[in-house]
Amino acid sequence: MKKGAIYFIFSVLLLSTSLLSAQKTTSQRSNDTLMGWFRDAKFGMFIHFGAETPEHLQHSDLTRTQKYEAAVKAFNPVDFDANKWVGIAKNAGMKYIVFTTKHHDGFCKWDSKLTDWDVIDQTPFKRDILAELAAACKAADIKLGFYYSIADWHHPEYDPKYSNRKGFHFYPNKDADITKYMDYMYGQIKELCENYQPKLFWFDGSSGFRNPNRKRLLGQQEMVDLLNSYGAISNSRLGDDDALKYVNYLSMGDNMAPSGNIGVDFESAQTMNNSWHYNPTDNHWKSPKLILEKLIDIVGNGGNYLLNVGPDAKGVIPEESKSRLEIVGEWLQKNGEAIYGTKASPYPYEFNWGSMTTRQMETNTILYLSVANWPKDGDFNLFGLSNKVLNVSLLDSGEPLLFGRYFNADAGISKLQIEIPKKAPNSYVSVIKMVVEGTPVVDQAFIQQQDGTVILDAFRATIHDKVLVSNKPRRPIGHRLFTVPKKGVGVMPARGMTVGLNQMGDALHWDFRIMNPGTYKVAVICSIKDQEHWNPKGKMKVTVAGHSVENKLIEDKRWDNQRMATEMKCVQSILGTVTINHAGMHTLSAEVTANFTELSPKVISIQLIPMKID
Repeated sequence: MKKGAIYFIFSVLLLSTSLLSAQKTTSQRSNDTLMGWFRDAKFGMFIHFGAETPEHLQHSDLTRTQKYEAAVKAFNPVDFDANKWVGIAKNAGMKYIVFTTKHHDGFCKWDSKLTDWDVIDQTPFKRDILAELAAACKAADIKLGFYYSIADWHHPEYDPKYSNRKGFHFYPNKDADITKYMDYMYGQIKELCENYQPKLFWFDGSSGFRNPNRKRLLGQQEMVDLLNSYGAISNSRLGDDDALKYVNYLSMGDNMAPSGNIGVDFESAQTMNNSWHYNPTDNHWKSPKLILEKLIDIVGNGGNYLLNVGPDAKGVIPEESKSRLEIVGEWLQKNGEAIYGTKASPYPYEFNWGSMTTRQMETNTILYLSVANWPKDGDFNLFGLSNKVLNVSLLDSGEPLLFGRYFNADAGISKLQIEIPKKAPNSYVSVIKMVVEGTPVVDQAFIQQQDGTVILDAFRATIHDKVLVSNKPRRPIGHRLFTVPKKGVGVMPARGMTVGLNQMGDALHWDFRIMNPGTYKVAVICSIKDQEHWNPKGKMKVTVAGHSVENKLIEDKRWDNQRMATEMKCVQSILGTVTINHAGMHTLSAEVTANFTELSPKVISIQLIPMKID
């Protein structure tokens, strides 16, 4: 090949690389502009609202389809008031609302020109709910987003094989053409954008398109380009795009939240009881304290908290929801500085005392320590922060707090000790405001907690398979394997933010720092369904500081798993005790020593719980 030709090809390659780089930079700037309000908002209201089967028909002999059709025909929320809904959200400190425009049932709550299966043409209500809600949100400076189900059990061109409920459809059509449905869906999305100017689309129901050949039908890039052109952003349920290849942000699984800073924009949509839509028999209401703990946890890990309400058949948000939101709003009036417009904690793992957020201010940084479990001895310790601390105070009152910096040479880590009131300033969550010099620099290793516990998150462990699997990373790459696991050989992270171990030779290990030598109970924390019997047939061995304990996983206690769906629990098994004789960096390994044949443990974490600290 001639020298001139080589030079030409090299120049073209350079130009192509430059253009791709420029396109990527432009795309990133565009995404940053679109996502700015979302990143600052942190807290939103999800509203699940639709047609409910009339009570007198619930136990009738009508088919499911007939009951549903009757529900739509009877839909008449006579007490619906968009201003009241928006007022409740505003008083709660929520910055945006996501409303269910069309759920899986296909019923549209706006005056759609593309179907007569909508609130105007089919119901006695005959009011455009979206128009009223959009006007109320605009007046209150609340951003409006739309939930839109890709699945549609009523549309004649929605082939049941694409359904998200095992082929379910109210009126199955063997001649359905899914491409015609896609034209309909795109037309409705454009209609919604042009008529109501939403800032966000919350897609759902695309599980029938997980096959790569089917996923192409969604036209993910085209859809996101369309939305972005109207100034709207898209969640990742548009074809399960958890890798964020096309969409703007990640939607976690229902009622799911990560256990640390996952490094991307995400949102955790959660219920206030156990139901999305109104359910008068569901009295499993979360306490205001738990709702606030979830808020600080999600925001501290870099995400948004989308908290659901389900108005009743008359269009009224239940008092149980309203009263809890009022308490959250009162807390945010005093402590919102620690939430709105903040960034995630610089620490990669969870704290068992609460959560942390940050805010840049010129050359310094504010750290907000939102403390749900207030120490009773008047001392609060933070380990691993290298920056110079300029001042510390209580956010609510501005009261200054005394503090001291120490370096633990044995552990090789710094310690900040803050003198705090023995009684928590706030009965729900108290916030300590700390100003540090520069950008926070923290030790990225797992560090012993304030109360002496060591919590080793399974997802952040180093993985060891029974046999070598070529080209497989020994550590999970990114948070995305939490939500849609990549299939493969050996130990794999699971959808429930756990790591499954079942064969002899499967193992995990972690490095961690300890400040206080002593004797510790070794606890294995696993995920389990509420009614599931915990009796896995197998053994696990944990080795640390030259000591090993091996045992079956026998249930010690269980509790609600607040980072998972409502039916999930945490179950704790104590393997035994180990003694760690010196401070510093240690390695802990957890290994399967007898196959788990009937029930494979889904490990959330391994914990060292202090029995006696020397």
